[in-house]
Amino acid sequence: MHNGNVGVIGDTLSEARTRRGVDLEEIHAATGIRPRYLRAIEQEDWDGLPEEFYARSFIRKYAEFLDVDPEPLVAEYRRQRGTTGGPGEAPTSPFARTSSRRAEALRRRRARQGVYAWLGGAAVVAAIVVVIVLLASGGGGGGAKEANGGAAAAKEKAKAQKKKPAPSETSHRASKPQTVSLKIEPTAEVWACVLDAKGKPLVDGATLAAGETTGPFHAESFTAAFGNGSVEVWLDGKRARTPSTPSPMGFTVDRHGKLRELPEGERPSCE
Repeated sequence: MHNGNVGVIGDTLSEARTRRGVDLEEIHAATGIRPRYLRAIEQEDWDGLPEEFYARSFIRKYAEFLDVDPEPLVAEYRRQRGTTGGPGEAPTSPFARTSSRRAEALRRRRARQGVYAWLGGAAVVAAIVVVIVLLASGGGGGGAKEANGGAAAAKEKAKAQKKKPAPSETSHRASKPQTVSLKIEPTAEVWACVLDAKGKPLVDGATLAAGETTGPFHAESFTAAFGNGSVEVWLDGKRARTPSTPSPMGFTVDRHGKLRELPEGERPSCE
């Protein structure tokens, strides 16, 4: 939607750029945002920008380059687009929601491990109690032999328990990181946002030129979003299947190198 009289966002950024004495090409070189997107922001032509979370990211980067506080401008953009959160409600980024789900899954897995450890300890205690009862109740030779046999079995079981690795050791071995490599080869100009398993930006909302190979990066997993499908993705040296589309797209890659496409609401924005 183009605002003929422009407004708070366009006027603020245009005036700040004029004061700095820089043109759109210089800002493009510093931020990676294409000049036509910068011009659309100054004119508040929101239909000339990609999806909303990309537009917010562009506004934020543009404002920060000009030493302008980006938060009021992003809030004004949300107001104009009708996406402002309710009272006291802060917008939640797609990656924050993904991180929250990962934390909850980790908490549940640790709880299950604690239950398994408790059950194992209870089994050992029960076996010892049975042996003590048999020894205490065995009067005759046959009873004594059975008790001795039970005691020997208990000792063998105790030895076997000692030989087993501690839960922390098993957990450490199981949690040994397994990494996958990711390389990006644009076939045309494309906006890119790539995060590693910890949410660290590897490509921080930059516009990549055709043939500008990026990577390889190595991490346990990746989350990525692109302004369009003009990009070839290589995982562990092998070409991955990605959609060839003029629309924005995104995907995740797990530690086994398996790629899964992400719906719009779950794609990172590098804000």
